[in-house]
Amino acid sequence: MTEEVRQAVLEVAAGTEAIRLPQAAAGKPGDDQRPAQAAVTKGESGRVFQWIIPIMLAGVVALGLTLYYKYEQSVNQEVTALQQQAKKEALAGRYSEAVQLLERAEEQRPRFAALTRDRELAAKAAQLKNQLDGASAQLKAKKLDEGEKALKQIAEMIGKRQEPLFAPLQKSLAADQVMLTVLRIKGQLDKLTTVDALADKLDTVRGLSGQEAAAVKAQIINKIAGISYSSAEEKLRKKDFAGALEAVDNGLSYAADNPKLTSYRKQISEAKREFEEAEAKRIQLAQQKAAEEELNNRTAAVDVSGVTAVLDDYGDLTISGTVTNTATRPIYSVSVYLHIYSSFSGAYIGDAYANVSPFRLEPGESGSFSTSYYGVYEQAEVSVDNASWYLE
Repeated sequence: MTEEVRQAVLEVAAGTEAIRLPQAAAGKPGDDQRPAQAAVTKGESGRVFQWIIPIMLAGVVALGLTLYYKYEQSVNQEVTALQQQAKKEALAGRYSEAVQLLERAEEQRPRFAALTRDRELAAKAAQLKNQLDGASAQLKAKKLDEGEKALKQIAEMIGKRQEPLFAPLQKSLAADQVMLTVLRIKGQLDKLTTVDALADKLDTVRGLSGQEAAAVKAQIINKIAGISYSSAEEKLRKKDFAGALEAVDNGLSYAADNPKLTSYRKQISEAKREFEEAEAKRIQLAQQKAAEEELNNRTAAVDVSGVTAVLDDYGDLTISGTVTNTATRPIYSVSVYLHIYSSFSGAYIGDAYANVSPFRLEPGESGSFSTSYYGVYEQAEVSVDNASWYLE
């Protein structure tokens, strides 16, 4: 019973005692000396008080119960408010604050099982949060193996918990697991030198969220772009335009908005166009030259020089000379056709024919010929009328 209720009961009891004392005095000897009318009045008054007292007692008890009910109700409201505030703190991941609030609530309602259960859960969550904070500190200190071991242990304890207050812990655990993956990949990036190897790591990072994951994703993409650029540059120096474009396009498939690769692709395409135009012109010139060479090979493949005509004592001419292969291909079976004229009158004397030795001449190689023309009996001049040969 509260202090207010006890005070009200004492006041009612004091009033009742005050009423009983006059009634007791009315029954003492000597009262018959009072007038009879007064005795009758006092008797009626006593009967009235006999009805009033129970009513007053009932009112006092009702008042006390009402006050007690209101008090208990206010305690319940305070406990409920503390419990709700503790719930908000726990759902926000502030487990220590939640434990303190629930302990205050338990002081008001020590036998309330729900409060005890909530406090124990909040205390367990606070303990796990401390462990998770320790694992996070190990990751930041680059102690990845120790941090990974701690995260696995924590995951075993909270991975399957369905209570809402464990949701912040599960979220923090997931973030730390992402950080662990990111840190391991970052530690491997310097050793990865191919687009394929980096692409594998990029596939791993794509499924992760958070600033750390986004940063390492950008780092991988930039490295892919750099490797692709270097590969394309090397191929371009070798005039491997198809390979250079393939390398750039491979990089752009991962870094579509990379301005360096986009610009270099245009540069490669322009260089390819210029090279193809120059190559087409070169081929055209080569074809023209080849045609000229072919014509020369067929019409002017030999150069005849040093032709001499010597008249012997018998009146016969010995004609000799040199033939050089000026073609671009070997020739064989070379023959020379000659005209003979008189040195004195210039009159036509006759024709001569001679084969060149050796039978086959390489480009630039020279051979000789010699033939006789009989019965001239005078000095003569010889000119080359024609030559024939076969191309290999």
